Amino acid sequence: TDDMLARLIEWVQRLFGLRPRKAAEPVDTFVQRYEDATGENITAVIAGRLSSLTLGESTLAVEGNGQRAELLTGVANALWRKMPGIVAQAWGKGGKVLVPMVTGGEIVVTAVDQSRVAVSARQGDRITAATVLADQAQVNSRRYYRLMDYRLDGDLQVIRQRVVSESGMPVSLDTVSQWAGIDEEVSIVGTDRLLMAWIRCPRDNRAQESDYGVPVTWGAETEIAELCEHLKWYRREFKLARPMLGLDATLWRNLDDLSIQDVRRTVQDDETPFVPVSYGAIGEGQQWQHFAPAIRQSEFEGRLNSLYRRVEKACGLSQGILTERQQMNYANRDEVRAAMYDTYSLVSLMRREIESAVRDVLYAADVLAERLGLTPAGARGQWEAAFDWDMSLLESSQQTFAQMSELQSRGLITGERLTQWVMGGTMDEARMEVQQAKAQQPDPMAGVFDS
Repeated sequence: TDDMLARLIEWVQRLFGLRPRKAAEPVDTFVQRYEDATGENITAVIAGRLSSLTLGESTLAVEGNGQRAELLTGVANALWRKMPGIVAQAWGKGGKVLVPMVTGGEIVVTAVDQSRVAVSARQGDRITAATVLADQAQVNSRRYYRLMDYRLDGDLQVIRQRVVSESGMPVSLDTVSQWAGIDEEVSIVGTDRLLMAWIRCPRDNRAQESDYGVPVTWGAETEIAELCEHLKWYRREFKLARPMLGLDATLWRNLDDLSIQDVRRTVQDDETPFVPVSYGAIGEGQQWQHFAPAIRQSEFEGRLNSLYRRVEKACGLSQGILTERQQMNYANRDEVRAAMYDTYSLVSLMRREIESAVRDVLYAADVLAERLGLTPAGARGQWEAAFDWDMSLLESSQQTFAQMSELQSRGLITGERLTQWVMGGTMDEARMEVQQAKAQQPDPMAGVFDS
């Protein structure tokens, strides 16, 4: 719960002699708010919904041949399986950092919160020096942190590893058994970027310059606070409206055993619906009184939906994230795009972030595989990442298939392109599928000229 980024910056200054750039936003607070599970977490709800819309049934494929492409395919598949959670946290925490590392001869991609990264230097939009709090471990009730410091000088990249205790004192790597075999320093020639990737939420942080992203709900704190307050009142409305049956106190046995607080208690203070009341409070000639007020559901629902919509607008989102999506029959994708334009714009920006980050991860994995000899040398750069984004946010799959089929019948797109859209996968796989299908088709001229 403390400011881990501030501690990390202090450790970087002490261990590496660097001066990390200060964060303009409360980055640790973003993490704590998103991870809070004690009440209504509107940010987490919106982030989860946007993650589903961002990824949907989208696919990632690595195109290329050889062992290097196979290795990168394995890295990409493992990363893509974890991507829904990573993207949700990027939306909700402001950003996630992907760090490829070699463990046991395999490349593993670790996703860390952006609050665990200290940026020390930039050249334009490119980060040239950064330190990552990559791992932590506990030994004999003492906690230790492993730091990975990346520095890019020209095309030379140096990765240094250090371990510190909770007090910030440096210790050796073998203090933690699983870190004992890690090299303290590795140099790699021929790189043009740091061997890590950053997925930032595309929400505007309202700052002139910053290394860190902000959650999608940044700037909507007032609206969210009012929404949470209303939800509290809504629950109270149902609690106050629970039925109560007031009985004449003379009908209760052992009434002398009840205190005055017991006699005065109401259904709001106890689960028991039977409340002893005085005879005069009920009225002459009656021995009981029933209390069951109507619930003002329509009024509460109306204001709830109004607050939902206000939060959506404050976050730059279209209707249908917190509110119910309008059930309309759109004539074409242009009308759908117009109705969902705000959400679609943010989702498109996040997809660009994901594409850039995934390519950076695969680039890093390619470099590490070459440097450490995980696959035969000389295969760097012989791959391509292909993304097939789910467009169901904007259009009907049946409509798109009909349009693509029409284009294919007119010779404007290939059968392979149509097959890839329907089946997914790479263009090479689609090409093989089309070739096999054609090979199985009978020859229409067979037997025509037989006597």
